[in-house]
Amino acid sequence: MRKISIESAQGMLKWSIQIDEAGMRLDRYLTTQLLDLSRTAIQKLIEDEEVLVNGHISKSGYVLKLGDEVQLNSLDMHANATSIIPRSYPLDIIYEDEYLLVVNKAAGMVVHPAPGHHDDTLVNALAAYNPDIVKEDSGLRPGIIHRLDKDTSGLIIVAKNAIVHSALAAQLKRHEIIKRYLALVEGVVALDQGSIDAPIGRNPRHRQQMAVTVVKSRAARTHFRVQQRFTRHTLLLLELETGRTHQIRVHLRAIGHPVVGDPVYGSGNISRGISPGRQFLHAFQLIFTHPTTGDILHLEAPLPEDLQTILDQKSFL
Repeated sequence: MRKISIESAQGMLKWSIQIDEAGMRLDRYLTTQLLDLSRTAIQKLIEDEEVLVNGHISKSGYVLKLGDEVQLNSLDMHANATSIIPRSYPLDIIYEDEYLLVVNKAAGMVVHPAPGHHDDTLVNALAAYNPDIVKEDSGLRPGIIHRLDKDTSGLIIVAKNAIVHSALAAQLKRHEIIKRYLALVEGVVALDQGSIDAPIGRNPRHRQQMAVTVVKSRAARTHFRVQQRFTRHTLLLLELETGRTHQIRVHLRAIGHPVVGDPVYGSGNISRGISPGRQFLHAFQLIFTHPTTGDILHLEAPLPEDLQTILDQKSFL
């Protein structure tokens, strides 16, 4: 009889915990199953909510019990993180010094390895641009401080060494890094400004999606300000206080104003002339303290051409 029951379906791995495995920490257990990943990389997977225990988000220190079902949502996420293949892709670097850089990520580029994207990610491009960044971190996201969805364009901070990474991660945890986005949403938002304070967790009906829920959720707060109102749409400036998975997209759907072009959380109603081919969401501004110099960095990336073109066609909005 096999000691471990392993299933693979729809890009997932599943394990059923046996009696001799009960009592192990979740992260420690996964290191025995995913031999090509470091413990740090596995802890990042758990932090990114890619690992579920009995269908629920868990923590690295969770002590496994007999019969627990452990699920890794993305089968290909555990590709060998210590042998990242450098690939030369164009990088729009907004700021760089010897300690860190800030990249204006193009829409369509995945940040780190994921199903179907093993060597065409931002991590692969960074490995080609500066191999030392990858050497500093054997995890899945070397140097990456935060993340953006594949089809969200905009600014991402990348640390060049472990000390800077740790300092920036601490700023992020203390909500000291200001991240602002521009989004075109469906409908006319009535309030000039406001805040959405609603917890976010896994959608119980669609485990690959997030939702506003009180079940196994985490606090989430998004602040918004109207930039421009159109006949049937609104351009919003958004600021994240927390950084949950798909936070802006989930929150805007919850208030009845989903992001235009969002294939997951949108209404599917695309007006003639305003189909960007992706969600109209752009991380346009970052404000944070440089961890080494103490300077306040205020960085911006203008709307990319595909999104600006839509705004210029006001008659369709």
